[in-house]
Amino acid sequence: MTENRIAPRFATTTDGGVVTVRCAGDLDLATTSRLREVLLGPFADGARGVVADLTETTYCDSTVFSVLVEAYREALAREIPYAIAAARIAVARPLAILGLDQVLPLHLGLAEARAALDGTSASRVS
Repeated sequence: MTENRIAPRFATTTDGGVVTVRCAGDLDLATTSRLREVLLGPFADGARGVVADLTETTYCDSTVFSVLVEAYREALAREIPYAIAAARIAVARPLAILGLDQVLPLHLGLAEARAALDGTSASRVS
């Protein structure tokens, strides 16, 4: 990437046992270890649910998609609800091209992802 790179930022919040992991900026191989740590940590810590908020992600590469799949597998193994908010084309389009939109629990926005964990109706990215 060039000097136009947007610095990655990670933040977590917890509400009612559901952990939202906000991932913003450009995510790539250099950020994969940190992403894995913040995204998989809540599963091991006993979260009631996990939302990966990628609504402010401006770029991501295939290593990020691998972490999203890894988190999905962890959620299934631990039977913990998991959703991904990925409205930006930088995330949603590559996932669709790879067919991962048919496998991963993708949603248009954070509210929709949270609603999906609660079992209410939500808009999936398709």
